[in-house]
Amino acid sequence: MSTDNSAERDETARTQVDAADLRRLLDADPNSCLLLVEGRIQLHIGPVDDRDGMVVVTRADLAERIGAQPEEAQLHTHAALLDDKIRLLGA
Repeated sequence: MSTDNSAERDETARTQVDAADLRRLLDADPNSCLLLVEGRIQLHIGPVDDRDGMVVVTRADLAERIGAQPEEAQLHTHAALLDDKIRLLGA
């Protein structure tokens, strides 16, 4: 199950991860992840199939890196790192 937040932001910025995306991921189900699907960042809950999209980060990986209750600055910093990851992959 994916939730697309594209209506909340400008379509030109859809490949960008922001702090709100990371906060939503940390607040979601333990098996959740952020996916890049057709240029859009989506919160995905449950198992991921290769056809679902590219996994940007899982909730478990994010919590391991920045903790379950990170400061806002940590969210912004990690969002920028994930944006770089997406850009370097050519997405």
